[in-house]
Amino acid sequence: MKKTHRSVRACAVLLAYFCATASAQTVYKCANTYSDTPCPQGVAVPTADPRSPAQKAQTDQATAQAQALAGQMEKTRQADEAAAQRRADSQAKAAAQAAKAVQVSQAKALRAEAKAKKKQATTKVAKPATTRQPKPAGEPAKPPSGSGKAPAAVTLKR
Repeated sequence: MKKTHRSVRACAVLLAYFCATASAQTVYKCANTYSDTPCPQGVAVPTADPRSPAQKAQTDQATAQAQALAGQMEKTRQADEAAAQRRADSQAKAAAQAAKAVQVSQAKALRAEAKAKKKQATTKVAKPATTRQPKPAGEPAKPPSGSGKAPAAVTLKR
């Protein structure tokens, strides 16, 4: 947009300059183009400014006001664009921080899950499940092994 505004201003300045100097030159219309050099079947076009000096001054003043207003509008637009860019940057930063927080949270959850699985696996290996099966009737019960006591001697009567 800056280049467009500058281009328009440059064209306006050049047009004003050429209009001011054009009154001293002869311009020829050659078919569909205008030139300052005569051409075959070219027609001279009058270039004198028919306005009075007061009208010209009034037009120049209006042009200056329009240029001042255009400058103010450009500054306002640039400030608005800068503010919008800052908002967009802030929102992008917040979104990136939120995404990183989610990733960190997911990583922590995965580590905790892996730790729990590892603990569960080591717990199963360290303590195998023991099941007691009932002894058939008529056999004396054995004390559990590792109780530290020797089995009592059994005497049979004959």
